[in-house]
Amino acid sequence: MPENAFIGIDVAFAKKKLLPICVCVIRNNRLYPLVLKDNSNLPLYPRGRGNKLAIDTSVVENFAEEALAYICAIENKFDIKIVRIAIDAPSAFRRPEVERREAEKAMDRLGISCFATPSKEDFDNIIKKVKNHLGSGGSESMIPHANQLWMLAGFSLFEKLRSKYECIEVFPQAIVTALKCSKVHKSKKDGLTTQEKAAWNATGWTECDTPELRSAVFGSPNDRLDAYLSAWIASLPEKERTCHGNKLSDDVIWTQKAT
Repeated sequence: MPENAFIGIDVAFAKKKLLPICVCVIRNNRLYPLVLKDNSNLPLYPRGRGNKLAIDTSVVENFAEEALAYICAIENKFDIKIVRIAIDAPSAFRRPEVERREAEKAMDRLGISCFATPSKEDFDNIIKKVKNHLGSGGSESMIPHANQLWMLAGFSLFEKLRSKYECIEVFPQAIVTALKCSKVHKSKKDGLTTQEKAAWNATGWTECDTPELRSAVFGSPNDRLDAYLSAWIASLPEKERTCHGNKLSDDVIWTQKAT
């Protein structure tokens, strides 16, 4: 019988960047990441195309299709059954009748900073700005709204992966806040070390016996940790998770129950 598995994805769409995907199983009461860096018998690994192409619907759809094909191939290669996927990205556009998503307002109340998700109409206007910028000779490095364009890839991932798997939205900064280890940001060495230790402890490991994420997940140390934390939330049944927002809609961020 296939082993149950859980996936965390730290959405990134930077040019040529490998999508940080962490696939985990539970063994001996530990969240155990599978080694994905052996690409034999697997399809093309999904890579970002950059902000210039993030506004091209066919490009982001192809990116999501590559991710789905890769994940399906992982199931076959490792003989696992993927139960749930947690994605670090907004799952849907902001509804036009609200100023901010309920999930994001929940983050505000917790003192957690997060980018605002535009509505579909807002994104249409953003795309027009980007096209005008590029059409007038503007550089790709100065594209307007660069801190939101990656969300388009996230929307496409949710839509495509949900055709086969249960997908939930997560936010690693909210996860480490619930772990009470977010005082120093992980972009700083002490912050990363503190968050890693808390993650290992929460998922059944010890400081002297930790999972080897370098061989399991593509990306920087920060990317690897975010993908692992996301996979952890995917592994938790709903009764062990906290809903931030409205779980009856695409407007909710999930974390673990705060300790």
